[in-house]
Amino acid sequence: MPSEFALEINNLTVEIAGAAYVRDVSLAVPEGQIHGLLGPNGAGKTTLLRSLYRAVAPTAGQIRAQGRAIGDHAHHEWARKLGALVQSAGLLDGLTPRDIVEIGLSVLELPHGEFDRRRQDALELAGLADKQDQPAGKLSGGELQRCYFAQLLACDPEIYVLDEPTNHLDLHYQLALLDEVRRRGRTVLMTMHDLNLAVRYCDHVYLMAGGRIVEHGRPLEVLNRQNLMTHYLVDGQFHGNVLSITGPIHQQSQRRRA
Repeated sequence: MPSEFALEINNLTVEIAGAAYVRDVSLAVPEGQIHGLLGPNGAGKTTLLRSLYRAVAPTAGQIRAQGRAIGDHAHHEWARKLGALVQSAGLLDGLTPRDIVEIGLSVLELPHGEFDRRRQDALELAGLADKQDQPAGKLSGGELQRCYFAQLLACDPEIYVLDEPTNHLDLHYQLALLDEVRRRGRTVLMTMHDLNLAVRYCDHVYLMAGGRIVEHGRPLEVLNRQNLMTHYLVDGQFHGNVLSITGPIHQQSQRRRA
């Protein structure tokens, strides 16, 4: 019987060089929802995502997609089902944006016409159609991020894993590309430091600290003033869907109050 969840993580622990970066994490993302991993630097968000696209192996726990364990999928099958936009995507000398998108599409074994259509549509969405034959090494940081976003949009996997997808993007493309992801109705798990965007796009969020999920729920419920003070070290609160920040809370001040 198929699972009601597109993505399930059960009691996941990830250790690297003997240190636990993710500790006993469980979460489940229903089909078609956007869920966010939030928290300060070092909370374990990126390491958790890396276990999904097989960059690191879990020490314990299980990952399932549509009811099937990750280990039951061949690597090429998992690559078709789950696609990732990562913070440190590699770049090979001599590639163009067109090449990068085509490399991603090559695992799908598409008919020639469909292959070309997906490539061009994705480059258009990312605003790179006019630069598709330029050396990718000469692109700006934002253009390069859009290039890898185009690769993922062209492949259009069933599950999107996005690690800080708005890195280096100007405001227009932050909204345009995330709007496109939402429009497609795919299942999404993403990390995000911009809390205004998390509230705008996420159906559900998980607040992480010290490798664990410390709270989860709807964004505005989780991102309350107390959690912002405790985990982000800022005095702020949401008014409607907009975060207003009074200023930082210095850890020394916190210790004095304690």
